[in-house]
Amino acid sequence: MKGRLVIFALGLSEPGTMGGNSKIALEMARGLADATEVHFVLPRYKLPTLENTVGTTPAFSVHALENYPKADKFHPFASVRHYLPRVRALFRELSIGPDDFVFGMSDFHIDVLPLYPLQREFGFRWLPSVFLFVPGVVENLGMGYGFPAFKYVVYWCYQRILFAMMKRRATGFVITNDMDKRQFSRRFDGRLFAYYGGVNVEQIPRTPIPKTRDVVFCSRLHPQKGISAFLDIWRLVLKTCPEARFTVIGNGDPAYEAELKAKAARLGIADSIDWLGYVNNEEKYVVYASARVHVHPTVFDNNGMVAAEALCSGLPVVMYDLPALRHVYTTGCVKVPFGDQKTFAAEVCALLSDEAHRMAVAPTPEQIEALREQWCWPNRARRFARWLENLEAGHAS
Repeated sequence: MKGRLVIFALGLSEPGTMGGNSKIALEMARGLADATEVHFVLPRYKLPTLENTVGTTPAFSVHALENYPKADKFHPFASVRHYLPRVRALFRELSIGPDDFVFGMSDFHIDVLPLYPLQREFGFRWLPSVFLFVPGVVENLGMGYGFPAFKYVVYWCYQRILFAMMKRRATGFVITNDMDKRQFSRRFDGRLFAYYGGVNVEQIPRTPIPKTRDVVFCSRLHPQKGISAFLDIWRLVLKTCPEARFTVIGNGDPAYEAELKAKAARLGIADSIDWLGYVNNEEKYVVYASARVHVHPTVFDNNGMVAAEALCSGLPVVMYDLPALRHVYTTGCVKVPFGDQKTFAAEVCALLSDEAHRMAVAPTPEQIEALREQWCWPNRARRFARWLENLEAGHAS
């Protein structure tokens, strides 16, 4: 690449959390730093998020901007007014221009609105991202996702307004799943890259670890991830496998976490659940390696890279048969009809109680190696780099 890559990450996950879009942005920076000049822009208070993933001395340049003192999601225009002149000054200092790519790591206003006017001012090649299209109210209610209807109508409108702005000035888009290409017009043919996420294969334990855990879940604690409904499934599992234990990796809104734990208490299953909170890097893969089964009960998703992490760790995965996941996960998985809690529980019990069945479902050693080759972050970065080179050369890939 002749140009540089600027990763614009004001919406990076808060310290002590890690969203999929943040993980992609951080691993993108790490994976491309040897091949091109990479600059990473974030608020100063989010430096621990970066350091927790890539260390304190990354191979790319880090630009920490003065913090906006309040929560940007509750003060969208004031936060943009705060960051815009600071980003403009940084871009002038770096002499950002038409040869450079600027990747926006989210479709939130904080990663879109500052870049919209600056793209015209500096002429850089803007690569916004949309990693999950919010379902419309008809889909939400018809599919029974259970998301608050009014809240998600607001989210849908918010995303569509920003999406229209991005499409006006974007050179290309980064998405998560090839299925999302249907959201774009023919004008973007060849200008859409499905990143899909990846796995830190180098962090997976190379020696066997005793199986001290039964079922593990790993994700942000949010209604979209299906964790609340899985508590009902877990109650059914315990009726057949009363000694089983459930390990939860992840955190979320404190009020929602409290709601989940209160529900577990009401269902009488609290004593069988280990809430580990946020776990990252090698420690997370040790938890995977010590478990027998991974569950991925997400109700609305288009990738879910935690399932790939589990598969690359050799675990069988039980998930709902979501259309967007059918071509992503084809090995080592049990797919359950969407919303069928009894079948989901029965499949988990079968994997826990029948070792031969579990080994038959779990990926084989050969499949594990193939999955690791497919999902490792360096390979994802190389594919992305080739796409950028094609965009730079002015032709589709």
